This record gives sequence, structure tokens and C-alpha cells, in this order.
Amino acid sequence: MKFNTMYVSKWTDGDPSDVRVIETSSYSLHSMVAGDSCDRIAEIGRYCRANDIHSVVLCPGFTHAMVAQVSMEVGSDVAVAASQSDGPGSSISTRVRNEVKKGLKQ
Repeated sequence: MKFNTMYVSKWTDGDPSDVRVIETSSYSLHSMVAGDSCDRIAEIGRYCRANDIHSVVLCPGFTHAMVAQVSMEVGSDVAVAASQSDGPGSSISTRVRNEVKKGLKQ
């Protein structure tokens, strides 16, 4: 048996079907970049059920409402945690994300 964790990042052009997995003999880390589609939450739930995920970690950027939706979708047997950044870290990542998104629009 392995402990299966899923890290979910939210990004505009993410594809939730493209999941990368890093494994050790006792741990499995599944990484998903979920897009802005309305079925993103359902995709997380489907993947968790299909892959026996025990814990989901959501990146900064998921709202409280989205965290609650993910929790409802994956069920009570899966832990859901939301990561957060400190003030300087949040400023740095916000600035860089905005620069990238501005470049995507050009």
C-alpha cells in the first residue's frame, strides 16, 4: 500500500487529464494543473476515485468556496488541504503570473 497525494495547481490553460506521478516505494505524488473549465472540480473528484487518492493539496488561488467544493466532490475519506503563501511570496507569484498571462493574451 502507498500513501497517495494529489497536488492541484490552477492555471488558465491547464489540462486536468495530463497528470504527472512521482513515486517511491511507499508514497505516490500525483500532480495536476487544472484549467479554468467549469468541470475542473468534477475532474479532480474523478481522478481521486480512480486512483485511490488519500490527500489533496490545493495550490494558492483556490477560493474558500472551491476548497469546499473539492472536499464535497472527493468525499469524507480524502483529506483536503489548501496551501497558502506569505505576503512577500504572494506578491512575487502574483506579479509573475500576471506577466505570464499578459504574454498569453498578446
